[in-house]
Amino acid sequence: MENRVIVKEFSIDSLDDRKKNVRVILPIGYNDSTKKYPVLYMHDGQNLVDKAFYSGSSWEVMRTMDEFHQQKKDMIIVGMDCDEKKRILEYSPFVTKEVIKYMRRIPVPENEIRAEADLYADFIINQVKPYVDGEFRTKKDRDNTFIAGSSCGGMISIYLGIKHQDLFSIIGAFSPAYWCLRKKMNEFLESVEMKFPLKVYHDMGTKENRLFSFKYMVLQKEFHNIICRRIGSENVMMRVGKGDLHNEFAWAKRFPEFYAYCFSK
Repeated sequence: MENRVIVKEFSIDSLDDRKKNVRVILPIGYNDSTKKYPVLYMHDGQNLVDKAFYSGSSWEVMRTMDEFHQQKKDMIIVGMDCDEKKRILEYSPFVTKEVIKYMRRIPVPENEIRAEADLYADFIINQVKPYVDGEFRTKKDRDNTFIAGSSCGGMISIYLGIKHQDLFSIIGAFSPAYWCLRKKMNEFLESVEMKFPLKVYHDMGTKENRLFSFKYMVLQKEFHNIICRRIGSENVMMRVGKGDLHNEFAWAKRFPEFYAYCFSK
């Protein structure tokens, strides 16, 4: 049987040799082909195929990949596992009072609370991408390199996709955790120079917190207005998941539309 999930453990140079698994998920027929493929880099890689501990669901990315195979829309998906204790720090470009409050509950020592997003980016750009491009048949250019994630993984996708727009051309942000970085992220979005064409998909469920998520919808609209102003509304897709909660089941349901968006002109 074809092995379509390759797992490799890395020591992260930029994060004091912190260990992390990276999962390379290959399309159907990869080993029987000579084709080169676009690459989508995703966070929380442990939940892309396997079921998440808290929700009991996964992103079902292989199911989506297989559905699009018949349309000749194949890609390689690379998932970086999250760190069990420092996930929020790895995905945070800024330290806010909300981040500090959350990390104290885990708990993480005060002297270890820092914004690690740029260090995490160094890992993706200087370790993961060279490995993937060197070991697998990839289309290496920015037009065929995408980034996506959910919750805080959605926020880091927005941040890295825009800061490193020379490397990524499409961003997918599922249920982004605007609540923890709102002001700092908005300041970043307003100030950063847009040098390259960029496409952004973002969404939110109407019941992210199991109730009607009015605050989440307000923050989504706020982001939508800013990003449309910066890159043009024609380059932005916003979706609302009616009745959707904040979990992998909901993201799996919305993932196919983003997958198709990656192949749209």
